[in-house]
Amino acid sequence: MISAGATLGDGVRVGAFCVIEDGAVVADGALIGAHAHLGRNARVGAHARLHPRVTVLDECTIGARCIVHSGTVIGSDGFGFAQEDGRWAKIPQLGAVVIGDDVEIGANCSIDRGALDDTVIGDGCKLDNLIQ
Repeated sequence: MISAGATLGDGVRVGAFCVIEDGAVVADGALIGAHAHLGRNARVGAHARLHPRVTVLDECTIGARCIVHSGTVIGSDGFGFAQEDGRWAKIPQLGAVVIGDDVEIGANCSIDRGALDDTVIGDGCKLDNLIQ
């Protein structure tokens, strides 16, 4: 399902059973693999490649020419809890995730959004599989 409020650039390829929500932008030449999910206002840069089952949650950005391997989740909440009256209270995670250009992220990684500021992965970084 591709929302009518999403924007897809020229030459974008979208696999089967993808969800691309309102306000999401996919730049020219990007490939979105089957069963991927792009949340509200997510951004994917030109010629980026998201393998099947990649999740990019609301407000998160992936730069140009990035490769994200299967099963990776970008923008989930971090461990945002604090003790309050002897119980764990959830702390809102207000940041997003911003991934620079030419980044490669291995399979089954989890990149959490920041509690207050954005989590930033700089240009050219290479992450192995199974990283949190």
